[in-house]
Amino acid sequence: MKEVAQAIKVFPTKEEPSSIETAAVLVPLETLEAILKGLQDLTQEVKDLKGMVKSLEALEEIYHGPAPEPEDIPLLRKTWKTRREVLASLPSRVAAIEDDLSSLEKNVQKEVPKAPGKKTQARIEKLKEILKRNGGSRTFKQLQDDLELNPSQFSQMVNKLDKRVFEVISRPGGKRGEKVLKLRVRVKDALVIE
Repeated sequence: MKEVAQAIKVFPTKEEPSSIETAAVLVPLETLEAILKGLQDLTQEVKDLKGMVKSLEALEEIYHGPAPEPEDIPLLRKTWKTRREVLASLPSRVAAIEDDLSSLEKNVQKEVPKAPGKKTQARIEKLKEILKRNGGSRTFKQLQDDLELNPSQFSQMVNKLDKRVFEVISRPGGKRGEKVLKLRVRVKDALVIE
C-alpha cells in the first residue's frame, strides 16, 4: 500500500523530502464533475464578456472617437470644465443678445421713413409728370425750379421717394456734384409733349 501511495503521491512517506507538503482530499466524482462543468461555464462566460467588451470599445470609437491617451486626460478635463462654465453662462448671454436685438429693432423702426403726407404725395405725382414730359430724367436744379421748392424741401422730398421707381445719379460730364433724378421704370402712360 505504501508503494501505491508513493506512486500516486497521495500520502507523504518518509523517503520523500519534506520541502513540499502535499495533502490528499477524497472528493466524490460527481462533485469534481460539477466543479469542472462550472469552470467550463465560467471560462465560456469570460470569453463572451471579452467579446462584448471588444464590440463595445469598437462602438465607442465609432460614436465618440478613440479613447484619449493618459497624457491628454488633464487637458480634456479642463476643456470639459470650460464647456460646462460656458453652458452655464449661456442663458445670460442669450438674454443679452435678445436685449441687443430689441434695441437694434427700435433703432431700425425709428429710421423707417414715415409715409409721405398729402402735400408730399401730390408733389411726387407732379414730379412723375414732369419727368415723363422730359424723357424720364432732369437735374435737381431744374426740378427744384419746376416744383418751386427750396433745396431743403427738395432733398426731403427726394429722401421720401420710392427707390424702386426713382433713381438718383451723378450727371456724367456735367458740373461737379450735379445730380440727376431719373425714373427707373418708364411708366406705360403716354408721354405728354408740350
